[in-house]
Amino acid sequence: MSELIPTKENPHPLLKIEGEERRNFVFKSLLITVVTTVVLYYFPSYYGLEALTTETSYFMLDLFNFHPRFFIYEDNINNLGTFELFLYNLYDPSRGTYPAISIDANLTRRSNYLIVRACTGMQAGALLVGLIWSTPAKTHDRIRASYVVLIALFIGNTARIAAMIAMTTIFIVDFHLGYEKAWHLSHDVMGRPLGFFGTIGFTMLIEKRNVKVLDTIQVWIDFMTGTKPKPAKKTDEEIVSLE
Repeated sequence: MSELIPTKENPHPLLKIEGEERRNFVFKSLLITVVTTVVLYYFPSYYGLEALTTETSYFMLDLFNFHPRFFIYEDNINNLGTFELFLYNLYDPSRGTYPAISIDANLTRRSNYLIVRACTGMQAGALLVGLIWSTPAKTHDRIRASYVVLIALFIGNTARIAAMIAMTTIFIVDFHLGYEKAWHLSHDVMGRPLGFFGTIGFTMLIEKRNVKVLDTIQVWIDFMTGTKPKPAKKTDEEIVSLE
């Protein structure tokens, strides 16, 4: 595996592997990525991260005079699905409890926003960390890429949440839209593209730390489509020796 670590002289060695070596890498890296993603996303208790995300989003909203309120929402665990109930009983007694933000939508109504596991950004975070540790790279580069992308993800995600809540409030108060329509415009129409381009930006942060996750993805695609690696260009020294 060490021969697949990028260097200045050979920045993309992963793209040159073929045959059995490429097949073994695809299976191994896919397994590491999937297992890491599932373990990181589903098994830890994210209540602390949910609360921190909520409090940071609250701070951003308050900074721009949206006058939010922070509260704890108590859910009925009977409404949980079978898998969620299993995890609740296994490790997370706070699973029926969610941090939340409340904002005045008009004189008689408030809009409440629950921050759940899916709102923490750890779906993308777990996948990106899985890619980092399935890609050949030096250990210190992997560690650095992991904490840099997680910090950037937290900052970007909390800003995204605050922006979506702010836009929803503006649509309700200033444009007199119903909550469902306002949330659809903020979350689906505007929020999801932000998340998509954010993920691209986080990937670039990883690449800058010399962890070539895009090479890993390219090898997966080439393997699944049956594309063969391009032959490496011969150096001047090799050309001279051939002559």
